[in-house]
Formats: sequence, structure tokens, C-alpha cells
Amino acid sequence: MNLLRKMVCYGLFLLVLPFAHASDSDKSAAGKLLIDKSYLVPAQILPPAPEFESSKGKAELLDIKTILSRVTPKERELAAKDAVTKNVSFFADTIKGFDIESLPETKALFNQVRYTEDYEAKAFKNYFMRKRPYVTDSTIVTCVAPEEGGEYASYPSGHATMGYSMGIILANLIPERSSVILDRANLYAENRMLCGVHHRSDIIAGQVLGSLVAIQLMQNMEFQKMA
Repeated sequence: MNLLRKMVCYGLFLLVLPFAHASDSDKSAAGKLLIDKSYLVPAQILPPAPEFESSKGKAELLDIKTILSRVTPKERELAAKDAVTKNVSFFADTIKGFDIESLPETKALFNQVRYTEDYEAKAFKNYFMRKRPYVTDSTIVTCVAPEEGGEYASYPSGHATMGYSMGIILANLIPERSSVILDRANLYAENRMLCGVHHRSDIIAGQVLGSLVAIQLMQNMEFQKMA
């Protein structure tokens, strides 16, 4: 079983675990963690990313370069737009009339999601310290200027973490649109490869982490009150 398949299978296994710690989080307002910090431990959630010089690492770089060679201007444009959109508003093209600025309570809810998933994503990135694709291969051109200081923040993908944590919660709030919401979350995550800033294993890792964050938040009593 290859690494990517192991990550998917392990992530699915984690999703069905009884979240014994989910209700043990600190009681806090938006802007503070509403999940148990001791539960999402990087070494216990994700396997190490492939080494750059390994056959899997080289295959991932080749995968990115193949994708970039086939990307259309329209796809690249959306990927660039998604790259700079770091809030729930990117789902607006899937939900008619969805204007987060006109929905203050919903905005507050997803600001809480954003705070929590960003905290976790950074903790995981700092643990694994994987180089970005454009750092290991200078021929890879990113769709927007890379963030300063983010050269070793490839694994897991923060955008994938955010997209899946928000997507799962939004899909539960609007179940009749769940299919298109989750499709958009997946596209938002995979657009990071079109931008040349993440490997495929980074995306999968972010999808796993984002899913776990969403489930823990939805099981948190204070978060449920916000929803």
C-alpha cells in the first residue's frame, strides 16, 4: 500500500474513532481554541512526508510539473484567486446568494473555524517542516508570489485544512447543497497543486487534518451554540 493510500485509509480510520476528547476543550469565545489541543498530535495523526530524494518524492514533483504543463489559463486564474482567499467566502460560487459579510453570525462561526484550523495547521507544519515544491525545484513557477517565510510549510496544506474543515461544517449546515460544497472544498485544496505550492501528499494530509478539526468542532458544545 503506497503512502498516499495509507494516508487516506488512516485518515478515514481516525474519522470514525470515538472522539473522547472532543468535549474536553476549554470553554472559550471565538478567537480561542474550542478543541482539545492534546488530541491532534502530528506524529499520531499523519505519517512523515516523502523525502525529496526518494522515488515517491520525485514522483510527486513530476506530478506537479505534469499538472502545470496541462493547466488552462482559466484554471490557473481560479487557483490564484483561491490562493489569496482564506475565508469561507470561496464557497459563494456554490451557494446562491451566499454573502458572508451580510451574515454576521455565520461569519463569526467560520471565523472560529478559521482560528482553530489555522492553529492546528501551523502546529503540524512546524512539526514536519517540509520544503515547498518550488524550493526543491526552481523550475516550478507559482501562481502568486510565495508568502515570505513559508518555504518549509508544505506539509500539510493549510488551504486544504481550511477548505475541508469549513466545507464539512458548511455541508452539515446546508445538507441539500452538501455535494457541491464538498466538491468545491476538494477543488480549493487541489488548486494548490495548480499553484505549484504543494505536493499531492500535502493536499491529502490537509484534507485529513481539516476533517478531524471539523468533527471535533461539531462535537464541541460551545461551537454547537454558535451554529
